[in-house]
Amino acid sequence: MNLSEISIKRPVFAWMLMSGLIVFGGICFMRMGVSQLPDVDYPVVSVNIRLEGAAPAVIETSIVDIIENAVMSIQSIRSVTSESEDSEGTVTIEFELDRNIDLAVQDVQAKVYSVLQKLPKQITSPTIRKSNPEDQPIMLLTLESDTYPLKDLMS
Repeated sequence: MNLSEISIKRPVFAWMLMSGLIVFGGICFMRMGVSQLPDVDYPVVSVNIRLEGAAPAVIETSIVDIIENAVMSIQSIRSVTSESEDSEGTVTIEFELDRNIDLAVQDVQAKVYSVLQKLPKQITSPTIRKSNPEDQPIMLLTLESDTYPLKDLMS
């Protein structure tokens, strides 16, 4: 005997079963947790290298391009972006969401340290870190006043 036969022969049972599913479904829906910023490790790794006194063009050709080429062979990369400024270069590697961020950091470290001998000797040690949106401030607030002293604004 299947569910349709039971429901036809005993309609009260079918109505009670349907009512129970609706009630318990509603209770579960109301108790379900929702988070606007769930606890997710976003697989984004950034590499930052400084070379004091170098122009952005020098940073790009002698540091950033070499690091970009090295990390391109890592698996599960979604995108690689870079930024060259005065005395500083940053390469940001974004991985697929299913990629383990800790293993991604290890892979990036291995690739960066494998090309260190190709980089200028005057660079500072590369900074490799994973980034997380939860580490960023939600709002930056600045207070300024001509009437209140700085001590009152800070408290």
